[in-house]
Amino acid sequence: MLGQLQRIGKALMLPVAVLPAAALLLRFGQPDLLNIPFIAQAGNAIFANLAVIFAIGVAIGLAKGNHGAAGLAGFIGYEVLTQGAQAINKDINMGVLGGIIAGILAGWLYNRFHQTRLPDWLGFFGGRRFVPIVTAGAAVVLAAVFGYVWPYVQDGLDAFGHTLTTMGAFGAAIYGFLNRLLIPFGLHHVLNAYIWFVYGTFHGKTGDLNRFFAGDPTAGGYMAGFYPIFMFGLPAACLAMILAAKKERRAAVAGVLLSAAFASFLTGITEPIEFSFMFLAPALYALHAVLTGVSMGVAYALGIKHGFGFSAGAIDYFLNMHLATHGWWLLPLGLVFGVVYFVLFYVCIRAFNIKTPGREDEGDAQAGGFALFDENQLRPAAAEAAAASGAAVAARAAGPGGTADATLADKAAAYVVALGGPDNIRELEGCVTRLRLTVVSADRLDEPALRRLGASGVMKLDPQHVQVVVGTIADMLAEEIQKRLR
Repeated sequence: MLGQLQRIGKALMLPVAVLPAAALLLRFGQPDLLNIPFIAQAGNAIFANLAVIFAIGVAIGLAKGNHGAAGLAGFIGYEVLTQGAQAINKDINMGVLGGIIAGILAGWLYNRFHQTRLPDWLGFFGGRRFVPIVTAGAAVVLAAVFGYVWPYVQDGLDAFGHTLTTMGAFGAAIYGFLNRLLIPFGLHHVLNAYIWFVYGTFHGKTGDLNRFFAGDPTAGGYMAGFYPIFMFGLPAACLAMILAAKKERRAAVAGVLLSAAFASFLTGITEPIEFSFMFLAPALYALHAVLTGVSMGVAYALGIKHGFGFSAGAIDYFLNMHLATHGWWLLPLGLVFGVVYFVLFYVCIRAFNIKTPGREDEGDAQAGGFALFDENQLRPAAAEAAAASGAAVAARAAGPGGTADATLADKAAAYVVALGGPDNIRELEGCVTRLRLTVVSADRLDEPALRRLGASGVMKLDPQHVQVVVGTIADMLAEEIQKRLR
């Protein structure tokens, strides 16, 4: 179940990736900026069709090989499911959740039937062409079920949303705490999907994120509290870890953490920071989750409403300010959380001798979740890869420039070896900053070699499901590894 939820969480990121572009178009086209209506409408067109985009994107994300036939099946499944259910009960509005359900159905059916062989006289409809057909048939059955069942589900979801609303700041705090707590398992996207795209309604739009960009003045309460953490709290934690590092390692730690802090502040991408201490200092990560919940609760209690198309970084903060309520209050609130993060992290690290980056003992560096490496540290892994895939890899990956000169293909070759070899890798996919793998045995992974290659964390969910945090090159690296496996 954990493995399947993990795959769904990864699949959700494909349609989510289109939202920043939509938010930019929607913002730049407004009268107070460029005042170009067709640009604004272009962005709005994406938000108006989120359910269809999710149906296609989730289906492709779940399908083996990410084949486009699954996307076509997802679209067909969504239309059959929603139109059929509404023919039974016209008040049904499945929204984005209907798209996610159709996408999951199409992705699962693609993996099950994309190699189906039919009798010769039906041969044309076999293989991948069979997937949209079987998806349409399954969606008809679901439409009949949902036509009678969904009104009760819809009422239940509305009641849940109402409960969250009545919980007020406490409900926002619980969401923020769970959001960070689920990151190590890659399941936070599943939680986000409901809050951002299903919770609440406004002129036919559902979800805190979707309603925010539609102009709902009550939306944004479940996003605003992330800004103080992503723009101020985590960068301050980086500063605390840098100052707490051993003097001889402080410069190397600063080189890595300062760039991660800038990425968090500007774009809201936080995983490079979080995985730098998640495994080395789980108690600090639990503290981070609690502080995120506190920030969410405080922002909600103060009536601050702000949202984002991608994440809670400075880019989204300033671009979407025109839709925010009390948005400027997030800056002083962020400074307060920055001070709190710095003091708590620095004091806890020094008082309890927590092995954050740059404080590990010699043996601990191989067991933690952070890597500091120079050009010589890629060579052992490159040499191993060369033995498996030819001397050309060694000539480049272990060359004078080391890590800087190594091509992505060279790195992929070394990763294949460090992941236990081709016969240990059953499935491999990239997701934002991590590789998600199904392997024969997680024990065959060479974790020290993975860290020499730049991985900042290895998460073993069970003996067959593994995540390796590699940074924002995850998708490109996964593609190169898949090429080598093929």
